[in-house]
Amino acid sequence: MFKKFRLLVVFIALFMFACHRGGKDIQIGGEIYSPKPVVTSPYKVRVTDVFNDTHQVYDVDIIGLLWNGIEDSLKKKGMLWTSNAEVEPYLMEGHVDYFRKGEIIERCLPRLGDTELRVRVELSRGGTHIATIESKRKIGYGKYIFSSSAWKKVFDEVTEDVVNQAVKKF
Repeated sequence: MFKKFRLLVVFIALFMFACHRGGKDIQIGGEIYSPKPVVTSPYKVRVTDVFNDTHQVYDVDIIGLLWNGIEDSLKKKGMLWTSNAEVEPYLMEGHVDYFRKGEIIERCLPRLGDTELRVRVELSRGGTHIATIESKRKIGYGKYIFSSSAWKKVFDEVTEDVVNQAVKKF
């Protein structure tokens, strides 16, 4: 009995050593994931305010979607300013110039239920205006045709575009 147990322990130990890949990869459900490197940037950006220049009321929080989307995009690039940062931040002020939520049923017909978003972001630092960044996206017939949350996707695309354009201005 003891001999069989010892053989089983040796077999398990050999199996574990043979399957070990070495590195910091994590295996979950048969798929291997590598940890993402921490991205940092010498440039730090702070979102100061976001305005709804459409002067309309929507059933979604367009100010919060733009603000949080820009901050999330900045965080991915390691550029989001925090209170313990030692550099003076660049400042972003966002403006939603046009928004149309669109409807899933209307999107089945060309040009009827399009989801559209147009934003403008003012980039400054130390009281000096650096750039005006504009981005416009439209989700219409054929693209995300059966998506009930196309308006979320359009905000994601616009905020990524705004941050990518801002990076080129530094």
